[in-house]
Amino acid sequence: MKNLTDNITDERFFHYFREICNIPHVSFHTDKIRDYIEHFAADHNLKYAKDDYGNIVIYKDGSAGYEDHDAIVLQGHLDMVGASKEEFNFINKPVTIDEELLGQGIVKAKGTTLGADDGIAVAYILAILEDDSLCHPPIEALLTTNEEVGLLGADGFDCSLLSGTTVINIDSEDEGVFLMGSAGGVRCDITIPMQWISKSGDNVTIRVTGLTGGHSGDKIGTGRPSANSLMGRVLNEILQECTGSIVYIKGGSVDNAIANECEAELITDEYDKIAKLCNSVEKDLRQEYFGIDENISVFVGLNGKADKKVLDTDSQKRAITALCLAPQGVIARSGDDNKMVNTSLNLGIVKLTDDLKMGYSVRSVYESAKNGLTEKLRLLALMLGGTAVCSGNYPAWQYEPESRVRELAGNVYRKLTGKEPVFKTIHAGLECGLFYNRMNKPDIVSYGPDIYDIHTFEERMDIASAKRVYELTVELLRNM
Repeated sequence: MKNLTDNITDERFFHYFREICNIPHVSFHTDKIRDYIEHFAADHNLKYAKDDYGNIVIYKDGSAGYEDHDAIVLQGHLDMVGASKEEFNFINKPVTIDEELLGQGIVKAKGTTLGADDGIAVAYILAILEDDSLCHPPIEALLTTNEEVGLLGADGFDCSLLSGTTVINIDSEDEGVFLMGSAGGVRCDITIPMQWISKSGDNVTIRVTGLTGGHSGDKIGTGRPSANSLMGRVLNEILQECTGSIVYIKGGSVDNAIANECEAELITDEYDKIAKLCNSVEKDLRQEYFGIDENISVFVGLNGKADKKVLDTDSQKRAITALCLAPQGVIARSGDDNKMVNTSLNLGIVKLTDDLKMGYSVRSVYESAKNGLTEKLRLLALMLGGTAVCSGNYPAWQYEPESRVRELAGNVYRKLTGKEPVFKTIHAGLECGLFYNRMNKPDIVSYGPDIYDIHTFEERMDIASAKRVYELTVELLRNM
């Protein structure tokens, strides 16, 4: 009897998933994986088109008996979020699959994000395009770039390269859940100029760690705190009670993940008092977030005497004010379903090395609410002498009561698993919103296998689920 490792390694889609993991493809650095996809298409005599944004479409004719069916768009994205337990060069280094965990039914990388979001979609699509034994309509396989940083590839894509009016988006992480709508969003980057002076004293590190983090769309409704926001509170309490000057602050790496760690450095002569105060703040935070994120740690470390460049008095006040006033989390929930988030924002990135930079992901099902939040961020930046610049604006994917592909996907899932499918809208942003608005409202469904803790170094994918969802996709195409 074969074990789980044999079962997964026998699957052709897993061969391609390994290939993808061996190619660095973090956002903004997808040239190598695009080259790999081009070579795949050429090797399999498949026509393809590419654009200046790095997007690529591969075309395959319908199988025998399906030649005259309407084309189906299979869609995923090429880039991944780069988050790691320790410093990791995602631009030049591939992630490493933990082979020992395969036998436990889990695919996970060693100390980094896995990239199953959305590498598994790319792997599925390549395996389907390769297999001439499958029954399917004409396929237009659209692989986009820079989805994780504002859907930039999809935003620049020329939809005239597609003829299909049905889109199967494989960019979800909960097997059996079929998405039928998503929030719109925008990235907002705040820059506040800072002034610096030199100062000597004890060099102290403050680190807020132990937070769960997670996807800022999917997990924002849980109430999980952001390490970036907590750091603002910690520093404010320290500097209200003690003398100290900020050397740097650094937290989070992407705007669309709830920051699970933030670090700051101070020059001070009151280390013992700061250590005692941080211990008290840690107890308060653990109590406040009990049952949500109770393992919060506020670490304090003494690095010895040092002469450092620090913020001047006015800049320090503005930096602390920015972090303490910066909004975070759920702004509004649905009146029909209190579990459903309508509007939120996430302070995913804080970096103070020269100027203070704050990176936000803003989401809402309502364009007006999204615009209202970006205006609030603009005014906050303006009040503190800075600027706010928005980019990667994408629309919501509006729910349609009737959908043939959604109904078929549910029926196939029911037949294959004996379980009832779940249909819902989500607060996360999907490229589906752009396709919905630019392709004259195509019929769309989005789904995927069980993937846990995406956008964190704990990301992992369930092997059995990945196999079932591949089989679902193949069977869905056969029924189209």
